Amino acid sequence: MLRIRSDLPLRGDSSSRFVFGLVAILVFIAASAVTVNYYIEALVDEWNQNVTGTLTIQIPTDYTGSADTNDIQLLLDALSTHKAVLAANVVSMENMSKLLEPWLGQSTIITDLPLPILIDVNIESNDEYSVKSIIEVTKQVAPRAIVEDHRIWLNSIVNLADGLSIISLAIMLLVTGALSLIVIFATRASLTEYTQAIDILHIIGAKDGYVAGQFARRALVQGILGGSMGLILYGPMFVAITWLASQVQMGVLPDVALPIQHWILILLLPVIAGALAMLAAHITVRRILALKV
Repeated sequence: MLRIRSDLPLRGDSSSRFVFGLVAILVFIAASAVTVNYYIEALVDEWNQNVTGTLTIQIPTDYTGSADTNDIQLLLDALSTHKAVLAANVVSMENMSKLLEPWLGQSTIITDLPLPILIDVNIESNDEYSVKSIIEVTKQVAPRAIVEDHRIWLNSIVNLADGLSIISLAIMLLVTGALSLIVIFATRASLTEYTQAIDILHIIGAKDGYVAGQFARRALVQGILGGSMGLILYGPMFVAITWLASQVQMGVLPDVALPIQHWILILLLPVIAGALAMLAAHITVRRILALKV
């Protein structure tokens, strides 16, 4: 335990344990919200890097799984001469099996399915004009072909990620407000409990700022200790979620790494909690003592 000299018997104050416990819970919630926010951002960035500058063209096959090879070759020739296309290649059955493996497993049934012919198209830019031009060329050569613009589903994912980021921010604001309110009420209770001791300090010359400093230091210690306990609770939870995520088959979710900023912010949470608690306690005591004058 951190030991700080105090002229008030605040160490045995029952509100200290109350603040310690609630701060631990709030920091645990805050750490979880920060992790979710950074993970979603990393996930969207990974998807964005993988699909930027690419289109996928599907050419439907008949029930036997065959397609008109002449149409496929004509489409490849047309795409190769298009000024916005960098490369166009037919996806092999082996690669298609790997793409479907996370959902269908390693099974020969994949080769028996009437899968469409897929053409991967690398384009120079994802601007709307280039994509529209490629779609027009594709429809002229192969009317039955379907062009998938990955920006459509990526934009939906980005919108979802933005919404979750706003929710994470709202959680952080709520945690900050709750922490401040907890410290304010605990400080008010302590002021009422130690009214006589505070009056004696005033009689012997102590200023309001000195008394406020006593409570602020106590709040700082409880905030840091409670925040550290919150991180201790957060650790096993993070390890458990990471282990569960590792059990998901490759291909369903990309392997992303949380940035260094995430870990810095996580480690700073106890300090931030302590600073907020100290500020709230100091302001509360100064205001209450000023009203007694």
